[in-house]
Amino acid sequence: MDGKTRLFDLSNPEAPRQVYEKVTGKHVNMVSQSWDGKRLYITTSLLEHWDLDNDDHFLKLYHWDGRELRQQWKIDFYKEKLGRPHHMKFSAKAATNVASLR
Repeated sequence: MDGKTRLFDLSNPEAPRQVYEKVTGKHVNMVSQSWDGKRLYITTSLLEHWDLDNDDHFLKLYHWDGRELRQQWKIDFYKEKLGRPHHMKFSAKAATNVASLR
């Protein structure tokens, strides 16, 4: 609950080693990686008693280049009056047209 996303080297499961850390936002709840390992989707908490005073409800996309997480975009659910974000699954293959999103 410190707003950080961390990467651990698990090559030795008996001794995991943290190799990366980045502040990605307070109340992070769900983290989902794309199938190709190049994108990371992060959403905020769904726990109402924590969120009552929190005006930062988001879905963020980060790109992972093997060394650094770089934010690509953010949807502010509070500002857009969309409610609370939740765990979302995204495929590695981009949609080619609007009809394929339906």
